[in-house]
Amino acid sequence: MTAFLDGLLTALQPGNLLALLAGSLLGVFAGAMPGLSSTVGLALVLPVTFALDPTPALLMMVSIYMAAEYGGSITAIAIGVPGSSPALATTFDGYAMTRRGEAGRALGISLFSSMSGGLLGTILLVLALGPLSRAAIAFGPAEYFGLGVFGLSIVANLVGNDPLKGIISALLGLLFFVVGLDVLTGAPRLTLGTTMLMDGLGLVPMLIGFFAIAEALKAATGQRKETAPGSGIAGALPKARELFGLWRTILRGSAIGGIIGAIPGAGATIASIVAWNEERRVSKTPERFGTGEPAGIAAPEAANNSCVGAAMIPLLALGIPGSASAAVLLGGLTVQGVAPGPLLMTERADLVYALYAGFVVAVLLMLAVGRLGIPLWTRVVRLRPSILMPLVVAISLVGTYALRGNPADAWVALFYGLVGFAMLRYGYPLAPAVLGLILGPMIETNYRRALTLSSGSHSVFLESPISLVLLALAVISFAAPAVRSRLVAGRARGPDKGRGPGRSRGARKHEPEKPNHKEHE
Repeated sequence: MTAFLDGLLTALQPGNLLALLAGSLLGVFAGAMPGLSSTVGLALVLPVTFALDPTPALLMMVSIYMAAEYGGSITAIAIGVPGSSPALATTFDGYAMTRRGEAGRALGISLFSSMSGGLLGTILLVLALGPLSRAAIAFGPAEYFGLGVFGLSIVANLVGNDPLKGIISALLGLLFFVVGLDVLTGAPRLTLGTTMLMDGLGLVPMLIGFFAIAEALKAATGQRKETAPGSGIAGALPKARELFGLWRTILRGSAIGGIIGAIPGAGATIASIVAWNEERRVSKTPERFGTGEPAGIAAPEAANNSCVGAAMIPLLALGIPGSASAAVLLGGLTVQGVAPGPLLMTERADLVYALYAGFVVAVLLMLAVGRLGIPLWTRVVRLRPSILMPLVVAISLVGTYALRGNPADAWVALFYGLVGFAMLRYGYPLAPAVLGLILGPMIETNYRRALTLSSGSHSVFLESPISLVLLALAVISFAAPAVRSRLVAGRARGPDKGRGPGRSRGARKHEPEKPNHKEHE
C-alpha cells in the first residue's frame, strides 16, 4: 500500500499530471475520430515522448490508451459510426437510444461504464499480474483457434430473425479478409493482379464504409431514420440509480474484458462483442438488445476499457504486447530504456507503481473530460443530415487515408460503403461481416499453425482442454438461439395444447384486457 501511495504522489506531480491530462484529451479525440484509434493516437504522439522522462512519457501513453477506448463510443452513439473497432458493439444499442432522443442518457451510461471498467481493469492488473500472465502464455495455436471460433459463433446472436442472411454476411466478411497476401506464405490472394490490394481490404475501411458512408447513402436516398429531438441535456442524462443498477452488467463486462485482454492478440474488439453477446444471453429480455437496451451499452464499454489494464499484464510481466496499442507502448518503453519482463518489478518498481496510480488518475480525468464534453457530443445529433453526413464522410475518408497514408484505403472505404448500403437495403446485417473480417486472421492462421505442429491431425483441437472448452462453448452459442426460439414457441403453444384454436366462453368472457405497451416502446 505504501508503494502505491508513493506511485500516486509521483503521478500527481505537476509535470506528470499535465501529461495525463494531455493524454486524456488526445485519447478522446483519437477514439472519437472515425478511422483513428488508440493505436494511431499512440503512434502519432510517440515521437513527442522521446523528449520526456520515462514516467511522464509512459503516463501520457497510458492515458491516451484509456481515453481512446471511451472516445470510440462517442460517435458510435451520436451518429452510429464507431470511432474505433472496439466501439462496434456499442452502436447496436447506443445509436438506437440516440434515435429515440436519448443521446445524453446513452453517453452517460457509456462514460460511467468506461470509468468503472477502467478501474476494475486496473485492479485486475495489480492483483493478477502473475497468474494471468501464466495463463496467457499457455495459449497456443489450438487455443487461439478455439477462441476465434467461439467469437465467430456470436454471429448466431446477431442475425435477428433470418439466420441465413447473417451467415452469408459473416462469410462475406471472411471472404474480404482473404484478399491480400497470405498470412503465412505471403502469396497474393484475390488481388486481381494489382498491387493496391496487396495490403488487403482492411478493417478500418470496412468500419468507415459500413457505418459512415452507408449511413450517408441512406440519408441521401431518404432511407435513414431521423433522430428524435429529445429533451434538454440535463434531463437526458441517466440517473444515479440507473447507473448503479447496471453493476452486475459492468462486473460481467469487466471480467470478460480482463480475461480476453490478458490474452495476447485477442484485443478489445473481441472482448466488447463477446461481452455484449453474453449480456444478451443472460438477460431475461434478450429481444430488447439492439433496440436501445442500456445493458447493451454498459457491457461492451466496460469490457473494452477493462482490456486496457489487462493488456498490460503480459506486456509488463513477459514483454509480450496484448494488443496493437500495447505494442506501441512496448516501443515507447524500449526507447526510454525500460525493459519489460520478469525483472521489471524489482529493477523499476517505482515506475510500475506510478503506472498503477497513473491508470487510476487517467480514468478520473477521462470521466471529467467525458462529462464536460457530453453537451458537445449531444449537439452533434441535432445537426441536419444534409450538414452532418457530408462532414462524417469527409472526416472518415481523411481518417482512413491518414491511418497508412495509402489513397487506396479511401477507395476501399467507398467500396465498402456501396456494399454496406446494398446489404442494408436487402436486410443483411453488417455486424457479422465485420466480425468475420476481425476473426478471420486469428482463425485461419492458428488453424494452419496447429495442423502444421500436429502433422495434419485435427485431434490437436480436442487434446487441449482450453481449446475443447472454447469449441464446446461455440457449439452451445451457435445452437442457443434455435433452442431458445423453440422453447419460447413451445411455451406459447403449451396452455392451448389440445384445446384447438377456440376457448371456452367462460374463459373468453372473464379474460382481462391486455395492457397496451406500444406507447412505452
